[in-house]
Amino acid sequence: MVRRLPLVSAGVVLTLTGTLWAQPRDDRSPQNAPAPEVPGEGTGTCPLCGETSAEPEEEAPPELATAREDGAQPDADEDGAARPSDWWLRWGTGEGLPAVPLADGGGREPYEWFLIPLAGYSSDIGFAGALLGMLFHYDPGYEPFRDKVQLIALVTTKLVQFYELVYERVGLFGKPLRLETALSFTATEVGHYCGLGNEVSCNPALAREAAAMQGLAPGDDGYRRFVANYYRFRVMRPAARLGLRWRPTQSAPEVTLTWEGNYGISGYVGARGPFPGSLYARDYPDGEEGFLSELRLGVVADRRDHERRPSHGYVLAATLRGAGRAVGSEWTYAGLSLVAAGYLPLTKNRRLVLATRAIADLLVGDPPTTIMGSLGGFWNDIAFGGQTIGRGIRARRYLGRIKVIGQAELRWAFFGRDGEFQGLLGVFGDVGWIGVDYDDWGGDVARVLPSFGALVGVYWGQAFLLRFDVGLSALEDYRPQFYLSVRHPF
Repeated sequence: MVRRLPLVSAGVVLTLTGTLWAQPRDDRSPQNAPAPEVPGEGTGTCPLCGETSAEPEEEAPPELATAREDGAQPDADEDGAARPSDWWLRWGTGEGLPAVPLADGGGREPYEWFLIPLAGYSSDIGFAGALLGMLFHYDPGYEPFRDKVQLIALVTTKLVQFYELVYERVGLFGKPLRLETALSFTATEVGHYCGLGNEVSCNPALAREAAAMQGLAPGDDGYRRFVANYYRFRVMRPAARLGLRWRPTQSAPEVTLTWEGNYGISGYVGARGPFPGSLYARDYPDGEEGFLSELRLGVVADRRDHERRPSHGYVLAATLRGAGRAVGSEWTYAGLSLVAAGYLPLTKNRRLVLATRAIADLLVGDPPTTIMGSLGGFWNDIAFGGQTIGRGIRARRYLGRIKVIGQAELRWAFFGRDGEFQGLLGVFGDVGWIGVDYDDWGGDVARVLPSFGALVGVYWGQAFLLRFDVGLSALEDYRPQFYLSVRHPF
């Protein structure tokens, strides 16, 4: 499946930013609507946006110019003209907390762009170099942006490759529709596979025993490579995603419809199939090669004050997903995902925020391991273990049809001004309850998998976020895992 890129590691970041065109902000822009101070942004999945035009401001689509949730009419300017989309911003604002502008009065440009070279290291993928480019187009009637283009390219010394192009548009055809499209290609020789269930060990001693059964001894050609690859798989995967989000009125939840497909090619450049003699080759001799096509239909109430940097509000979501011959898939399964996330400001200026998330992701049928090692709902991430869920545990270590997950983060914007450069510190903890199947748990049904860690990062402008996480877990003997990311996990 198309997944958000796990930029694993800590590293060096060089950032180039630019403004393609600027114009003073129109006082009627929704950017002047009340919104929380500090971590504040709109409802988008990525950084960068901004637009004001020298032309007269366009009339907002009639679907957006509706009454607020409390039944009152939208705020009006001195000339009596309603601000058409203030309700997009007001959804997450809490009573009793100070209302301040999203940014200080300097105005926001209609286009913003970021070009970010990244470098880092991880024991899993080696030294990594990546280039991340983002372009945002803002329009006064739409939040968090009108258009977004994102391009990322990643290559590592262990020959992991990831390339992705994403395009999003808010207000498709002038309607309350949000479009997301993505094309990507992944190739890796260092994917993790330790088996199924919550008691897999990835024990190197078992790898050495398997080598001995193959007639290999320490010092023999190929011995070290066999042991290193025993818990690994290799794959190349072109993928595509097409999604729509529709909000009929300001008080109604959104309806989401997503199609996602990929073709798994077992092997790597110049080598086909799983690593000979590996645990994955024993369990899946064909390498799970084939086309996977999945449809998802969901309902979400997203009441965050800011999608990328929420400081108040909540998300409630339910998603059904399925794959089968009817949609061209070579695997057949169905799933249900339930998500609840909340954001509680602990100070009046909202610089200190407690963020929590609970997830239940349940599958039936015959899903491939990529699906058993990921979530398929409002948030689509690998789990359990990896950059966003189970931090401190190797990616996709724990696979199963049953995943119940809890997460908490304490985020503190400890210096700087909202809308400008800010420093970020935080701590987090993750727990998971994972089972292979309903009649065969694949381990101890009472076992809970914990991890924890800390983060340091920056906010910049209205859209940019960069965070470095270090995760630890007793399940990995407290060996630190480092992650570099351009978004919060939730």
